[in-house]
Amino acid sequence: MLEANLFFGAFASYDRHRDMRMDIDDMSYEELLALEERIGSVSTALSEEQFTKCLKRSIYSQVALEVNKSTVDDMKCIICQEEYAEGEEVGRLPCEHRYHVCCIGQWLGQKNWCPVCKASAVPSKG
Repeated sequence: MLEANLFFGAFASYDRHRDMRMDIDDMSYEELLALEERIGSVSTALSEEQFTKCLKRSIYSQVALEVNKSTVDDMKCIICQEEYAEGEEVGRLPCEHRYHVCCIGQWLGQKNWCPVCKASAVPSKG
């Protein structure tokens, strides 16, 4: 039993990918930029069609919010931190968080999740 543990212990300590790992902690800014160009980035952005499907648009109305007893979070866009103006177009994600349509449009152009709760705006097909 002891011999088996010694054999597997030695095998586990051998790392065949050791030479492929990079130490990015000691890289300069320029080296990090070059690395980014080589490996690229993964885009989680939504297409225009996905954006249109996931966002429920409405016109902001203070009266409607008072009737629904909404919270302070419903009175301002969490992305730009501006309060909604009467008659402005706002968009609501499936998670029920609201934003200015232009603000959430820019956000979803880069990421596929709600900035507040991180829920997926459009579930990935997998």
